[in-house]
Amino acid sequence: MRITNRLLAFLLSLGLTLGAVLVLIEIVARAVGAKPIVLDWPGLHRWASGTTWGSGFVRLIGGALAIVGLLLLVAQLKPRRPHRLRLEPVDPATDAAVTRRGLARTLRNAAIEVDGIDDAHVVVGQHHVRLRAEIRDGTAPAVDSLHQAVASAAQHRLDALRLATAPTLSVRISNGEQH
Repeated sequence: MRITNRLLAFLLSLGLTLGAVLVLIEIVARAVGAKPIVLDWPGLHRWASGTTWGSGFVRLIGGALAIVGLLLLVAQLKPRRPHRLRLEPVDPATDAAVTRRGLARTLRNAAIEVDGIDDAHVVVGQHHVRLRAEIRDGTAPAVDSLHQAVASAAQHRLDALRLATAPTLSVRISNGEQH
């Protein structure tokens, strides 16, 4: 949602800036006695003077703007996924947390420290962590023992962090060629 917000803010600011530049160009053109350059504002003024608030076109535009506004409002009111997971406080005056990315790196490092694991991919949710470890071809011991070793190493790191609400950990071992 953060990327969407930034994109919408950029587009809105770009539109407002272009609108301001167009108005400035037309003001300067009017001041020097030139005809309208970019926008036929006298024609727009004549059209607006002869159009009532009850006309179909004005109602259509108003309804479309209201729908867009409601969609933006609903999007902003939707709770965001927390980017940080709270840690159990050592002191009541302390508030500490770990980022999802930091937790994912920590668990990935724990997994690749296990002999036979070539790489690991971690997805951290609010209540669940999924770790997929990839084995090296021909050099890895039995998959069951690797699964137990990776799960144990990752769970040990997860327990050491002392998260306020510890997510459940699921571990999957795969061949490096399978995705």
